[in-house]
Amino acid sequence: MKVAVLGSGGWGTALAMVLVDNGHQVTLWAFFEEESRTLKETLTNPLLPEVTLPASIHYTSDLSCVAGQEVVVMATPSFGVRSTAGQIKQYLTPDMTIVSVSKGIEKGTSLRLTQVIQEETGNICPVVALSGPSHAEEVGRHIPTGVVAAADSLDIAEKVQSLFMNQRFR
Repeated sequence: MKVAVLGSGGWGTALAMVLVDNGHQVTLWAFFEEESRTLKETLTNPLLPEVTLPASIHYTSDLSCVAGQEVVVMATPSFGVRSTAGQIKQYLTPDMTIVSVSKGIEKGTSLRLTQVIQEETGNICPVVALSGPSHAEEVGRHIPTGVVAAADSLDIAEKVQSLFMNQRFR
């Protein structure tokens, strides 16, 4: 499956690694071009010490990377979710799925981040929350972790579950 992970912090990077381990084609988007270039050149993320990133990840700072993807993982900081969701709307299609993995609620509105994404994208495609007691550095080091996929549709939640699930990530 083709997946774009938006947000190259520790959590986005760790989830990109899970997805690559599961055989998916992954593009990891960084807000800053220099950060994207550094990730590609060094195959390291300072937020995930002692972890080598897969060379098969495609690194970019161009949000048009969303076009043509089957799944978009929103891993931006919570304060950037609304802006990023609004910017990717033009690339979304009804057959895509957005997976929200950012933690928190929106300051000022108290909306859940899935609600913010739905609001900004016009609810073009399903939005799933993937959340649970997890730490990026542990996921990056392949320490077993369990999370929950929650959606309005059981089929969509199960699709996201199968996308991420492996022997170390449930």
